[in-house]
Amino acid sequence: MRSRHAYLLALAIVSVTASQPAKAQRGRDSTAMPKPPWRDSVRYGGGPSVGPAPSDFNGTAAPARWCLRATGRASGDFGGQWTETSRGWLREVLSDTTDHGQVWRKVLGGAPRLTPADSIVQIDDEALCRDVAKVLNRDLLGWSVGPPPVVVFRVRDYLIAFPSNARMGEFGMAAGMSADRRIRGVAAW
Repeated sequence: MRSRHAYLLALAIVSVTASQPAKAQRGRDSTAMPKPPWRDSVRYGGGPSVGPAPSDFNGTAAPARWCLRATGRASGDFGGQWTETSRGWLREVLSDTTDHGQVWRKVLGGAPRLTPADSIVQIDDEALCRDVAKVLNRDLLGWSVGPPPVVVFRVRDYLIAFPSNARMGEFGMAAGMSADRRIRGVAAW
């Protein structure tokens, strides 16, 4: 009888101990982590892409310049010089009045529809590019050194940023941002 009580006590202790998760298995409380405001606006763009803005950034040191002048060839489906190809693609999708253009503007976080009088201006302001790169790195990319330089286009008061080397294979991304540098939408391809 005594051995049966000892057995049941040992079984109860093992059962209680086994039902408790080990400290190493406990995950972080995801309810305590802030949710990014653009979390519902990340979309896979599909279709042909321009690829990421090419640069020599490799994550070992911060870039010498934050505003990237992407003069290399686009690695995506369009080919051609990256900056001109990307600007042309933006003009095409932002000025498109069909559902296709409406969806792309939504994916880019509510980017404005272009009119013939609008311009797509590449930003050269190093402080602005650094701020944009830091926001993209903090909220999306997570480079431990850097972040990578960016190509930033302005359409009226809206920013569209293409981080360099933000890729896996041929993929790239663009983030639509408000003038106060808040990500409004992210497109990946």
